[in-house]
Amino acid sequence: MTKAFRAGFIAILGRPNVGKSTLLNRIIGKKISITSSKPQTTRHRLLGINTTEEYQMIFVDTPGVHPGSKRYINQIMNKTAANALIDADVTLLMITSEGWKEEDRHALKLAQQEKTNLILLINKIDKLKNKNQLLPLIEYSSQLHNFKAIIPLSASDGNNVQSLVDVLPEYLPESPLLFPEGQTTDKGAQFIISETIREKLFRQLHNEIPYALAVEIQQLEMTESLIRADAIVWVEKNSQKGIIIGKKGEKLRTVGTHAREELESYFERKVFLQLWVKVRENWSDDAVMLRSIGYIE
Repeated sequence: MTKAFRAGFIAILGRPNVGKSTLLNRIIGKKISITSSKPQTTRHRLLGINTTEEYQMIFVDTPGVHPGSKRYINQIMNKTAANALIDADVTLLMITSEGWKEEDRHALKLAQQEKTNLILLINKIDKLKNKNQLLPLIEYSSQLHNFKAIIPLSASDGNNVQSLVDVLPEYLPESPLLFPEGQTTDKGAQFIISETIREKLFRQLHNEIPYALAVEIQQLEMTESLIRADAIVWVEKNSQKGIIIGKKGEKLRTVGTHAREELESYFERKVFLQLWVKVRENWSDDAVMLRSIGYIE
């Protein structure tokens, strides 16, 4: 007897920098969500779609949740993460092998508010020198909640990720395809380009600049062989503008080069990028500005 096709939504929840986007990219098999060592790199809800002959798993990559956030953009990110749970068939709560932090417990309380199948992922097991440390963590975690499963894994090197993929379909409802076969994300070219630029800024600047930067695509032209994009990098202070541009524009050129190379690989066509840096004080607390650059739908 042929198995019924299953399809559903799987929310990935956790504190900032726990590895959610890395896991999503690993499962989908291509980079659709930007990553960096900086917490709160993910700011938007992003869908990653994995389709086979038997199922379609729609993963929802959410911003890292953190209690007590005062800035408006952080409040929006917390709300985005919470809303992702409402329609989820499964929630993957991710912590690391370091154990439970205050923000992990906050994420657990958030997940417990929705009636969803809750699976705990213990990420970064590759960082453990002694794998015997996992057993006490698994036992302690099982006392906090009756998880459907507790799965240790490493999103970065793929260790035990397949075990997660194998167990998920049983928690999805019988359903026809929810997205066309072959589609891997719900985001278009404009989003991919702006996020790629933002990732390269984080990687190039390291700790030199805070999170008060955003990327807005001002103009986008696409043909079968060429993409032209004009983008503005928004910061909150004049001093930040100088840091991003660098001496004689060196840093901004480097960011543009790295972004262009990755985008050409992603879209398989030539890419021309033009970047400008502009200052808008307190943009991250400005609802009008946040709406204009896509943080509020």
